[in-house]
Amino acid sequence: MTSKYAAYFHHFAEAVAIFSTEGDMLYRNPVFQALFSANEYDDQALALMAEIPLLQAVKNGESIDHIEWTIRTSADDIILVRASFSPIVNEQGEVDAFLCVCRDVTKEKKLKQMLEETQQRLQLVVEHSTDYILIFSNQRELIYIPSLWKKEEMASYPCSYEDIFPFIHPDDLPIIRQKFDELYHTYKAQIAEFRKRDRRGNWIWMEAHGKAIVNEQNELDYVIVTIKNIGERKRYEEKLRQLAYFDSLTGIANRSHFERYIKQLVESQTAFALCYLDFDKFKWINDHFSHQAGDYFLQEAVKRVQSVLRAEDFFARIGGDEFVLLLPNVTKEEMAKFADKLVTAFHQPFYYEKQLIQSTLSMGIAFFPKDSDRIEQVMKYADQALYNVKEQGRNGYAFYRPTENRKAVIEQDLPFAIMYEQFYLCYQPKIKLGSGAAMGVETLLRWRHPSLGEIPPLEFIPLAEASGFIFEITLWVLEHACRQVKEWQMKCPGLKLAVNLSPFLLNRPELIHHVKHILHVTNFAPEHLILEVTESGLMENIETGKNILTELEKIGVQVAIDDFGTGFSSLAYIRNLPVSLLKIDRSFIQGIAENSKDTTIVDTIIHLAKSLDIQVLAEGVETYPQVALLEQMHCDFAQGFYFSKSLEAEKLQQWLEEYNRSVCERDDPF
Repeated sequence: MTSKYAAYFHHFAEAVAIFSTEGDMLYRNPVFQALFSANEYDDQALALMAEIPLLQAVKNGESIDHIEWTIRTSADDIILVRASFSPIVNEQGEVDAFLCVCRDVTKEKKLKQMLEETQQRLQLVVEHSTDYILIFSNQRELIYIPSLWKKEEMASYPCSYEDIFPFIHPDDLPIIRQKFDELYHTYKAQIAEFRKRDRRGNWIWMEAHGKAIVNEQNELDYVIVTIKNIGERKRYEEKLRQLAYFDSLTGIANRSHFERYIKQLVESQTAFALCYLDFDKFKWINDHFSHQAGDYFLQEAVKRVQSVLRAEDFFARIGGDEFVLLLPNVTKEEMAKFADKLVTAFHQPFYYEKQLIQSTLSMGIAFFPKDSDRIEQVMKYADQALYNVKEQGRNGYAFYRPTENRKAVIEQDLPFAIMYEQFYLCYQPKIKLGSGAAMGVETLLRWRHPSLGEIPPLEFIPLAEASGFIFEITLWVLEHACRQVKEWQMKCPGLKLAVNLSPFLLNRPELIHHVKHILHVTNFAPEHLILEVTESGLMENIETGKNILTELEKIGVQVAIDDFGTGFSSLAYIRNLPVSLLKIDRSFIQGIAENSKDTTIVDTIIHLAKSLDIQVLAEGVETYPQVALLEQMHCDFAQGFYFSKSLEAEKLQQWLEEYNRSVCERDDPF
């Protein structure tokens, strides 16, 4: 039997021996012989067999595993051997012998002991750390939780990550759930701040860092979450926030907080009322009592305002005695009721160290975006309204009224009209008398103000000229009009554009460079551009004006004298200027069909102009008799309501298409 097993077990990596049922060794392989001392293996093997208390169980056909012995090697080393015994059964089912398989587990035991010691040290570190460490399985089961947490927080050991949710503030649960989901789905590290309830029921701020641990196949093994108490940091941050965004005396928002909040309202397109508050007699209180009394008064006045505010209202101190309110989504009627209530609240006196202090409240109110869509302007309007209250005796409130400060508003908003796209252009056609063809258009600037509505050019052009902003406005008009007429020329070849030129620009030599640049970038032919200068304006700047007009003529631009007949010039002056067109003022045209003097004046101007090779255009033509007379006088062009009023670009384009068709279909265009 032994020879049969010898061939089989000879090359086994494990130590193998066969014993008889009496305990005699029948066979051992080389590894077994090497494991046990060559001279002492019989004695050690017999000792090994003698120490098997369950040997009888093997005789009964059972197997015995993990029996360990300590033996001495030939090198006099003590090693630990682990053995297992199995019965060898013959054909009759009887146990003939025992198979013993042994293995040296000395290193394994040492490694296990070292691992246990390392785990104990790690456990000590974890248990005594100020941070909590939680470990979750890839199925989100909680497989490790510090004993300190269990002792302090939990009566029963949690099994799932959801078991820790009752300890998290309800407002913070959504972000915690979201971070967990992202961690398990993406394996990317996550950080979250949340509030955790301690055993006393208090909410303390914590910060959690979650990290996914994956195996070599990039599969999730487990998740480690480190949690630390950041309560001290949060308290420090809150102190910094108080210093940064709140007034130290009154506890309400400061200017920085106000600017941040109002920016959020504007970005979210939230309508609101802005109110400037003035605590009347504050300076008098400081001067007649003390600065301590003034500080006390401000604190009490703030409390009185807060007692009237809604939860969504915002109250800030933006200066020494400057206070402002922001009331989102409030109507003018609601604002009036609120202001009445607030002013009434200050009718009760204040008391400082038994001294009675009587102070009233003044309020100025403006609305965003109703009064203006610019914050700076809304604040100015509210300040103007507050000033009006003070002028009327204080102790009340006032809403901003645009008409009271119309000129001031126009002056303030004029520099921003281009930026906020409030300017737009209208066009009035010019007709060639005789043929009836549309020879060109005059562009007219219009201003649609957000709170003042349509502002006539006569109101804002003089202000633009006085401020010098007329230069930027003219260039804007010229470029936009050139682009528009260039587009129309696709269907109306040769259509000319007339643009009014302020006499103040006749002192600006750089105008020539800008005109050239605009013609270049718009690809607009200079011979199709007419720049119109009023007669009176030209006479005031005759010397410099002549130079500018001459330079314009050199680049091919035509020059027209507008409102001719209203100034003090004569054709003698005009003949020395590079003028190609005279526009007779509407005041002469209106009466030519009834007033012989006007007829004579107009006829004379036309004939004298033609003698100087200057074309003539009649302004303000409103009736057919006027057209008929002008044709008889051989006037070249006409412009006025008889043909069309000034129209915005889209409507003027429709007019041009319809008018040109009608002219082609009729023998008599008028």
